Amino acid sequence: MAKFLSNIRNIVKINDITPALLDKWGPEECRTRRILATAYRLTHYLGWDDLIYGHITASIPGKKDHILINAYGLHYTEVTASNLIKIDTISNVVDQGSTKFPFQPVGQVIHSAIHTNRPDLGCLMHIHSREGIALSVAAEKIEPVTQAHVELGEICYHDYRGVIFNPEDKEPLIRDFPAPSKTLIMRNHGLLTGGKTIEEAFNIMFFLHQVCQCYVDCGYTHSPVPPSNLIKQDIIDSSLLGADECRYDTATGVQEFEALARLLDYQGFETGYPHSEASRSLLEQNMK
Repeated sequence: MAKFLSNIRNIVKINDITPALLDKWGPEECRTRRILATAYRLTHYLGWDDLIYGHITASIPGKKDHILINAYGLHYTEVTASNLIKIDTISNVVDQGSTKFPFQPVGQVIHSAIHTNRPDLGCLMHIHSREGIALSVAAEKIEPVTQAHVELGEICYHDYRGVIFNPEDKEPLIRDFPAPSKTLIMRNHGLLTGGKTIEEAFNIMFFLHQVCQCYVDCGYTHSPVPPSNLIKQDIIDSSLLGADECRYDTATGVQEFEALARLLDYQGFETGYPHSEASRSLLEQNMK
């Protein structure tokens, strides 16, 4: 599936915001729409998508009770900036966007519960990848076995209670994902990460998925991790300082996400991502 994007013939451009839509939604919402739609496309590119299921949601700056979500029925390669649907935290459609497809109220229960109770998280990303599901089923607890673990912070766990679609399903989810955690393993279900920004949530998901891949590749989903393979907590703590040093002057995940956005721009998908001056210069240089 991950290779499908590179072979697609009809390019569905990500940034399809017209001047009229820019006037209607304003620059901040349109910026959020472009970045979020880019995240959906990258999720497919990395092979994390699950048919038409799963969601990445983002609150709109200045309007925390309004959330952007994908239309139910669209493949991730079809999600664009304009066809994201704007809803409120109680599942009312505020703006249908450019699509005639509905949104999925069932999936929105998870996201509305967390967005409402975790205002520190501007974006939530929930996927059903093969490795993520395997780990959610087989591992009682994620142990620190790879450098990627440093990026995950406090990891929370939510026991499977069936398909989450009733309002009463929100409370256990809220209880199991308190601040400041940004990483949630939904047992027998999949993975969920949150971030202040879309880039941060995506970045945490990348490293969480890398940990899941390590578990699957090393056989730790069906046998315990040897104690000698565990990374000591003091090493993790000191590594956090090193990770922060690598950020330079950017927020968490921006450099990584920007590099992946360039990958899409090179292929003609026109993300509309707000590239830094250095990134724009590199794009112009490489696309001559």
